[in-house]
Amino acid sequence: MDTDRKPGKNRRPEKINENDDFILGTITHVRQSKKVESRILVLDYLSEGKGFGQTKQREPIIQGIGTTWFTLLELTVERRGKYPQFEEISIRGEEKSPIQKVKRRLSINDITNTGYQSLEDAVLRIINKNEKRFVSFFNKAQPITNRIHSLQLIPGIGKKLMWEILESRKSMPFVSFSDIEERVKISDISKMILNRIMQELEEDQKHRLFTVSKDSNLRK
Repeated sequence: MDTDRKPGKNRRPEKINENDDFILGTITHVRQSKKVESRILVLDYLSEGKGFGQTKQREPIIQGIGTTWFTLLELTVERRGKYPQFEEISIRGEEKSPIQKVKRRLSINDITNTGYQSLEDAVLRIINKNEKRFVSFFNKAQPITNRIHSLQLIPGIGKKLMWEILESRKSMPFVSFSDIEERVKISDISKMILNRIMQELEEDQKHRLFTVSKDSNLRK
């Protein structure tokens, strides 16, 4: 089965607990106010900041992706240092953080070329590190309307495969990606989830499974 993503035309292409309840009920009823980030993976670090003016006056900047809702963020750090790509950094909470503030939310076209080139790898790392959370989605996903189920929003899952997943989870909840793949006879669940997340980051989607709409408040 081919689950490769097709890029768009001529373009690049508030804290929740990171537990089993990644999707609560139908996706349209998840409250936006709780969709905030507490940690990011570094996509790119700009030690001299961005824009014009004297270098010493620019703030060092990190462009990163949230590890909960895949929100693209630009953040300022307290001091220049080493922030390697894919390093996980806390941006809120009790843990000491180098982040001074969340400067703004980014679109996929706002991130640097370096950040864009590392984006899919970063998303895949988050998916695989939080496998239990995404398996929970397959166990709890609900219909969106009478005509479409939220499972069908994932590239590669049509109506036939959707019914197989629903029937299989009735007898026993899924426990891992490999469990889903073996019982439903599909391959590379993490890649299918990656493709959906990239669609949500690249395009304005009516329904969102894993990301946050643009009007959500994500400031520190």
